[in-house]
Amino acid sequence: MGLLKLISNRISAEWKEKFNKNIDYLNDLEKKLSDQDKSTNSRIDNLVLHSGGDSPNEVVDARVNNKGKVFDTLHGRLLEHENLSEEQVSELNTNMDSQKEQVQQLNKSVQQIIGGYNEPINIYVSKDGSDILGDGSEEKPFLTIQTAVNNVPLITTSQITIWVGSGAYLEDIMIRNLNFTSFLIRPIDNFDTIDPLKSDLPVKIRSICFTACKGYCQVAGMQIVDTANGADYGIRNEQSGYMAINRCKFAENTKTLARYNAVYVGGTSKINMYGDTTLINQKVAIYAVLMGEIFVSAFGSGNDIGILCENGTVRGTVSTSFATTPTKTTGYGLIITKGTVLQ
Repeated sequence: MGLLKLISNRISAEWKEKFNKNIDYLNDLEKKLSDQDKSTNSRIDNLVLHSGGDSPNEVVDARVNNKGKVFDTLHGRLLEHENLSEEQVSELNTNMDSQKEQVQQLNKSVQQIIGGYNEPINIYVSKDGSDILGDGSEEKPFLTIQTAVNNVPLITTSQITIWVGSGAYLEDIMIRNLNFTSFLIRPIDNFDTIDPLKSDLPVKIRSICFTACKGYCQVAGMQIVDTANGADYGIRNEQSGYMAINRCKFAENTKTLARYNAVYVGGTSKINMYGDTTLINQKVAIYAVLMGEIFVSAFGSGNDIGILCENGTVRGTVSTSFATTPTKTTGYGLIITKGTVLQ
């Protein structure tokens, strides 16, 4: 519908009616255009950011990004921004995953350095275990004692016990640079009633050494075997703390070896032997060197040298049947055979 034409010059009721209809039409059209103008201005307000260029009539619209780059369409600008945002979010997620892995590795490293507090640390070893699939638990034990040792934190106030299943572990076990309250290596099976002079012990190893460690350690229920292929000692405490040797056995003949000390203590370390620890046919059964100190309570026979004290200190003695040369000192070695009150 449009405006009505006035055909006649005669002013009549019909003419007035057409005129009024035209007025109504124009009023409606004006209102409609005004509404459209408001809508258009509103949309322009959303699109136009500010005036720009050399004239205030020039505007910077929504096709322009914050760096002044002009896009052909608003859709093009939004699409590039969304794609960039998606890439950045993806990169952030990747970085977060990487940081999460790094934090996990860091936590693992910290756990390896500093162990738990107060809670005992129990690690299990078995001939049926695995150093790859095992985790040291009773259900998933390690295969070797050395792997169990390697999983002990460098520093811990917890009591550490490595429980070893019966069998022969042909290892030269090294415990180095650890700081602990107590560290015990012992068989899982009971060995308290076994007489080492008559029977073998449940766990057999080549050798074991604590060096540069701080704390109390105990080696219990171990029998030293395969000495020809192992270290030149059986149990050794070097530059460490206090060690207890409880009911261990040394029975393989080492007298033909060039050098062998079944029990070795050196460098300010201390050892207490007890529990019917037995030494048979050893080249040197007990060796104390360079300020090392040992309390001897040992059984056995057939050894070449029973006690060799080289600038160390030995408390206790052995029987004449224990060795061809029961005791021997070199340098400033000191063997104390009985309690003495010094005045």
